[in-house]
Amino acid sequence: MSYSLIPPPRVAAIHDISGFGRCALTVIIPAMSALGIQVCPVPTALLSTHTGGFSGFVFRDLSSDIRPTFDHWAGLDIRFDCIYSGFLGSYEQIGIVKSVLEEYPHPAMHIVDPVMGDDGILYSTYTRQMAENMRVLIGMADLVTPNFTECCILTERKFTEGLIDENEAIRCVKELVGLGAKTAVLTGLRIKEGYFTNLAFESETGKVSTTHCPRLPGSYPGTGDLFTSVLGGLRIIGYPLEKALELTTDYLSETIALTGKLGTPIREGVALERTLPSLMRLVK
Repeated sequence: MSYSLIPPPRVAAIHDISGFGRCALTVIIPAMSALGIQVCPVPTALLSTHTGGFSGFVFRDLSSDIRPTFDHWAGLDIRFDCIYSGFLGSYEQIGIVKSVLEEYPHPAMHIVDPVMGDDGILYSTYTRQMAENMRVLIGMADLVTPNFTECCILTERKFTEGLIDENEAIRCVKELVGLGAKTAVLTGLRIKEGYFTNLAFESETGKVSTTHCPRLPGSYPGTGDLFTSVLGGLRIIGYPLEKALELTTDYLSETIALTGKLGTPIREGVALERTLPSLMRLVK
């Protein structure tokens, strides 16, 4: 077997890590690694389990280690093809990530997954001040991947229950790009009954892309992290946005469907271990 002699792209991933329950770094590292990307984790917090469906979990905040980690890497002249941030649990962490994006000495692609809420509700750990500061990170991003709730929060729109008008969703995603993001992808939209839609807008081309997938039973934690990791990873290794969106949607559908067939409890997340070979086949 022959292997590529091109050094793998390198991503700094600023996310929390849970020992049990597939989400954040325990999803990001294997997914991006399967796409041939070196993932350098920057843990924002350490948890024994994630917070959805578990109680009594161990939690340790690691905010004070984020900036020194990047300072150390900068001193070693370590270069990244991408800096990728996800759930940020405090006003302080948002400020730290902002300073990293502004000051890290080597230019890189910036991916921001603004994890703030769902089903029209801001997460209990999030304040309006934090949401306002997240807009600043959006303005510094090359790729952002909010759900409809997060898009409404960021663009100060009223959240509507039920099916969403596609033209309204397009206006919403364009407003996100208006905040400064180069590309915005709205995930998990309910535009068609029985389906989820992912809708992307790229400022450089002005093109809108959409993908649809059946709405499967179960709402698994970590699927947003998996979506952004695969989509961002495919973009990093050279796939155009429209094709990357199509492949990501197909992969998520495949993984969620298999997880259901395996009888995996919802709170344990999706069984990506079984579907990682599908990602490896996408590496050129």
